[in-house]
Amino acid sequence: MAALTVDSARSDDIRLRVAGRLHPATILTALFVTLGVLYRFLALLWSVPPTNSDEATMGLAAIHISKAESFPTFFYGQNYMGTLEAYLAAPIFALFGPSVISLRIPNLFLFGAFLVIMWRLVDQLYGSRWFTLLVVGILALGSDRLLKNQMIAGGGYPEMNPAGAGLMLLAVGLATNRFHLRGVAFATWGLIAGLMIWVDPLVLPYILCAGAVLVIFTRKEIIGRSGALLAGGTLVGAAPLIAHSIGYRTNPISVLLNLSGGGEASPWLDHLYGGVIFGIPMGMGFCAPSKCAPWQLWWGLAFPLLLLVAAIAALASIRHQVGSQKFRSVAHLGLLLSAVLTVLAYVRSSAAADTPVESARYLSCLLISMPAVLWPLWQSPQRRTVFWWMVSATVLTATAASAFVATVGVAMIAPDMKDLARQRDNMTARLDQLGVTHVYSEYWTCNNITFATNERIACAVIDEGDLTPGLNRYLPYLEAVQDSNDPAYVLPVDSPANPLVIQLLSTSQSVPTVVNVPGYHIYFPSS
Repeated sequence: MAALTVDSARSDDIRLRVAGRLHPATILTALFVTLGVLYRFLALLWSVPPTNSDEATMGLAAIHISKAESFPTFFYGQNYMGTLEAYLAAPIFALFGPSVISLRIPNLFLFGAFLVIMWRLVDQLYGSRWFTLLVVGILALGSDRLLKNQMIAGGGYPEMNPAGAGLMLLAVGLATNRFHLRGVAFATWGLIAGLMIWVDPLVLPYILCAGAVLVIFTRKEIIGRSGALLAGGTLVGAAPLIAHSIGYRTNPISVLLNLSGGGEASPWLDHLYGGVIFGIPMGMGFCAPSKCAPWQLWWGLAFPLLLLVAAIAALASIRHQVGSQKFRSVAHLGLLLSAVLTVLAYVRSSAAADTPVESARYLSCLLISMPAVLWPLWQSPQRRTVFWWMVSATVLTATAASAFVATVGVAMIAPDMKDLARQRDNMTARLDQLGVTHVYSEYWTCNNITFATNERIACAVIDEGDLTPGLNRYLPYLEAVQDSNDPAYVLPVDSPANPLVIQLLSTSQSVPTVVNVPGYHIYFPSS
């Protein structure tokens, strides 16, 4: 009889699980995950967003790793921002050769992992399949800014969001006893945290808050074997940073503090506008490419207010909760605090005031906190007034609609982006046809040439103002070009350096030979 009871209970549990997987919201969430990945795969094939010299620098590092020529710890030319993306792409380069597509394939998988992790995290924290559908649906969309963060292998951004969300998911799972192999889970948490400490400090607020959740609810375990596994995983993940710091006698904390310096030269109103009013909607994917229309700035006002409301509600309710509900509320509060720390750090920086369009990428991790910010608008509508219900419905609808409009904006400019990629490909092909092996160019063209030709052409960066050496991240290329005979010059047609190069290469009896390709001028010294 007892056996029949146990079998019946197991059958009921299986039926509940199957019913949950076949729930309409669950099916639609899976569909949105698929569409989000497919959208980015198609963008990848369409050369959207266009590659740039920073991504080419990461690609060159991947080439060197795939050939076992060098194993860089950091992005060439600086002592921060780990080269994890280069190591992920190196095996693909070894099998299929270097290309922008090969470089971005790992990032596509990282984005897919981010959506799945957020699906699990939102479901565990809030227990609403329809709310999970809303959040995953919004995250599956992608503005120009988000596609750049998620797909361009420029250092740190593609891996930060899946890592930050994964750390909180692991912390919640450990706090609620969801893992049978708890030692493995602790070690994995440490490994991911260590890797992110090496890769990019922007995700530190999420590491700290997820770590706080872990410590609060598993402190007894951390004192023993689990703590050793956690520390060991962290040391393994951060090993490249530690080895570099010891070998080159650098202090990573000092490097971090120098990077996060303030912006005293700019008025604080500029910091607040660039970091909050403009920065938040741009950084979270609610704006058109490289600009925010006035109506799109509403999210920059709404987000801080929603953040405050959510934090007050969480603090008010957490005192009366026990068990798993308290675990979830603390994690919810951790997501809110992570967002606050991220915004404050960015507002304090000079980048928020000086370069708000491109620097909005520093707010990329706020996507992890989106469900925590939106949750008060969703939960228990029957307890709210009609006015509150109308406000909630309006804000949630506007959030999804704004993200959708920004995504449509990318589709509208995709042909122009494809043309830019085609021009760049034609230029490098022409250089190969001309037998060019050494060139000078400006920063945003130079490393693209070297990467696209698999180092057949070495390029050295020049300053567009005076043609002196510019930001050359990998010095062997500069040395090779300087030692070559009569290197060519390659410049975009709108570069201010064009007349300077003509003047430099002209003599009293001749002018330089110019080969024109769409978008570029190629200069050869007069013979």
